[in-house]
Amino acid sequence: MVSNLREGGLAIIIGGNPETIGLVVTTVRPVSPGGVILTPSGKRFSNGGSFRWLIHSEQLFVKLSDGTMIDDYCLCFEQHLMPIDGEDFSHEDERKKELTDA
Repeated sequence: MVSNLREGGLAIIIGGNPETIGLVVTTVRPVSPGGVILTPSGKRFSNGGSFRWLIHSEQLFVKLSDGTMIDDYCLCFEQHLMPIDGEDFSHEDERKKELTDA
């Protein structure tokens, strides 16, 4: 599945935790399994699961297994995010073909 998510883009949460569905977030960067995240406040956590996106919103918070609270950031599965900014690239191949045929 190609999601068209990009670093620094806006996305809406469309799956996962029902309390966050509909929340608009900023996609910070993709995080591979085992990847380590250091938040601007100096809190560190790692991605113990599969590939996910690090997302940001002032309405996010996560309680880690050691009891640490992470504010404003969390990891989210790509399929739970829908990009809501940027251009519509759905017809880009058609445009390229028109340019090359012209």
